Amino acid sequence: MTLDELMEQPGDRLPLLTRGEAGALIALLGHLADGADEILRLAAGELQARVGMRLPAE
Repeated sequence: MTLDELMEQPGDRLPLLTRGEAGALIALLGHLADGADEILRLAAGELQARVGMRLPAE
């Protein structure tokens, strides 16, 4: 299963993250992607964008 397929799986939504948890996840994905191969870097960027879009504007 590809990363895109994993992110598109149907099912129940999980409880919401706090703003701090979401920010930490976005930062962690960025750090992990820094030394990763192209496929993982693209997947991390996509997941960062998906989480970031769900954060309310400050």
